[in-house]
Amino acid sequence: SIYKKGVSEQSYYDLILKKAGQFLSNVQINLLKFSLALRAHSPTIQMFQQIAADEPPPKGCSAFVVIHGKSTCKANEIKKLLMKAAARPQPYLFKGDHKFPALREAGPVVILYAEMGTKDFAAFHKVLSEKAQKEEIVYVLRHFVQKPSSKKMYLSGYGVELAVKSTEYKAVDDSQAKAASNVTGEEDDDEESDVQGFLFDTLKQNYPDLKDNLTELRKYLVESTDDAEPLKVWELQDISLQAASQILSVPVHNALKVMKDIAQNFPIKARSLTRVLANLQMRKEIKENQKHLHETLGLQPGEAHLLLNGLPIDLDFPDPFSILETLKREGRAMHGLHTLGIKGDILSKFMRLSVHEADDAYALD
Repeated sequence: SIYKKGVSEQSYYDLILKKAGQFLSNVQINLLKFSLALRAHSPTIQMFQQIAADEPPPKGCSAFVVIHGKSTCKANEIKKLLMKAAARPQPYLFKGDHKFPALREAGPVVILYAEMGTKDFAAFHKVLSEKAQKEEIVYVLRHFVQKPSSKKMYLSGYGVELAVKSTEYKAVDDSQAKAASNVTGEEDDDEESDVQGFLFDTLKQNYPDLKDNLTELRKYLVESTDDAEPLKVWELQDISLQAASQILSVPVHNALKVMKDIAQNFPIKARSLTRVLANLQMRKEIKENQKHLHETLGLQPGEAHLLLNGLPIDLDFPDPFSILETLKREGRAMHGLHTLGIKGDILSKFMRLSVHEADDAYALD
């Protein structure tokens, strides 16, 4: 078994990527990382777990097989269950089922419920894979954990929020609310460290003895910003460039954090952004990009357009899973061309070719 007590989930993740790297290309490894980050297969695995619980599994078994309604957790009993399997109805197979590759899918359907990496899985897999290669059975694997974790499974893109607004007026003591905000102020430093140009997290690290004073100054600046006068039109004309310059000016590992902070707290950050000097080289590059995109795609400044190897992605329905499927198709095409020895600029030209059939229909006027 590759599973050991006390080993972190990060270690298992690294091990999976290491083992997968023996069979997959660099592009496929990156797609695997993206898929795992999205938890794209988690609903299917949870479904397999539920199906296994409904079988139900034989008592005390960490892995078992089901052959046309009959189950066992002993590999030496498989041959006995296969003898009369044809007389029993075949099980229903789902789209997400993992079938062992074979030239011809014929014979009884044997479904293995097991956790990959365990000794019991290895014992069953050796027997079943040999029979599947001889085309004696159809070998199907469904993931099953005997003792699943009590932690909830978090999914990406699966969920509905119900927002209920209370119209009841409640009396709140302002002094207590301000005291509570002072207590939680330290927790918000990471989210709002830059207030009107002051980097309070850096200042507190450099001057720890003035930590309380800096907290009071930050609180004053935040409250004064809320009551500030509206910005003039001329102050807003370059604010997008100034925001981009602010993001690019920080270290790379903090760029996403600053971008998130500006996007989520833009009204508070707007006044401090107007004092940022926009990078001239970046301004020139953006102007050139806007001109090029307007001439080629008809995009106006401020509009968004997502292209994946020349394929337009509809931004009205943002779905990371459909993007993942598109990436997989493009990855398979790139891997196939790379296998044929097509690389570099020639590979890029092949990927940009239109694969749609030409429309030869015509009409006479």
